[in-house]
Amino acid sequence: MRIAVCGTKGGSGKSTLAGLLALCFSDAGKYVIAGDKDPQKTLTTWLRSVGGKEGNVPLAKEMAPCEITTLGSVTLEQGSIHITDYPPASPDVLLSLLGTAWDYVLVPCRPAVADIWSIRSWLERLQGYNGKVRLVMNALDNSAISKAEGLDSLLKGIKTPRTKATLSRRAVLLS
Repeated sequence: MRIAVCGTKGGSGKSTLAGLLALCFSDAGKYVIAGDKDPQKTLTTWLRSVGGKEGNVPLAKEMAPCEITTLGSVTLEQGSIHITDYPPASPDVLLSLLGTAWDYVLVPCRPAVADIWSIRSWLERLQGYNGKVRLVMNALDNSAISKAEGLDSLLKGIKTPRTKATLSRRAVLLS
């Protein structure tokens, strides 16, 4: 399975979503290749800190359960999961980077008007994409806008289905 995580705006949670998916699939016993195309390399740094390894064409039986690749395309072994984190970019640039080979394109978005404005044209460009495109709501809290009715109002006119699963606002403590 191939999963692309991308959007037009920085700070929407692309690297967080890609990393959490990689770790969840790995914990479930799946072989995961995590690609990091974002120049900030947040996903790479984060996964290395939790024990990921770097490589470009890994074999599941020879490598750790979670690989990180910053190189071009990789060969997927049967049953593996390939998750790639893309940098924020214009819809035209993202479409050229993505191509057509993704089973899922996940677009994380925070519940804010400016964030919705910034992804509208991207979601419109993805209509008819050959893989499944899903909006993933991120940084939800207990505010009215984060509740179902508030999200429905905020996302009015957007045809892209959103996932049932969402990401709540998070805090990280470093010791």
